[in-house]
Amino acid sequence: MPNESIAGLVKDLTSQLSAIAVEFGTRADRLAHESDSGVPMGAAALDPRELAKQLLAQRMARFDHFPAELFHEPAWDMLLALFVAHEERRTMNVKTLVASAQAPVTTSQRWIDHLHKLKLIDRVIDPVDRRRMEISLSDSGYTAITAYLRRLGAA
Repeated sequence: MPNESIAGLVKDLTSQLSAIAVEFGTRADRLAHESDSGVPMGAAALDPRELAKQLLAQRMARFDHFPAELFHEPAWDMLLALFVAHEERRTMNVKTLVASAQAPVTTSQRWIDHLHKLKLIDRVIDPVDRRRMEISLSDSGYTAITAYLRRLGAA
């Protein structure tokens, strides 16, 4: 009888060790894949547009709990808003862009000028109402934000 229980224990132990070996093999394959590609195996990359919307919502939620003066990045808020607008095929004018920045108008306008100088955004006079200026991401601005969001989504 003791030999049968020892044989059963050995059989169970062998089965458990086999399962552990399979798990270690799977993890080793995953690590090898991650080091080759930089992207975790099986990780579903988040859609950049959805990620941008989540980032904007998270940034806005901070104002519910902390003073606005702690979080003052109007340029980043504007770039995210312009990315979402681009992805949703909406145009933005200066007024709507300034509203998305949660900053004073003059501060936002200075940032719009700076983003334009950095060639991250384009400014075009609205063909319907020449008093308004349409703002959009430039090709290089779109490329930079998309690459950044994809990197975040893969992390």
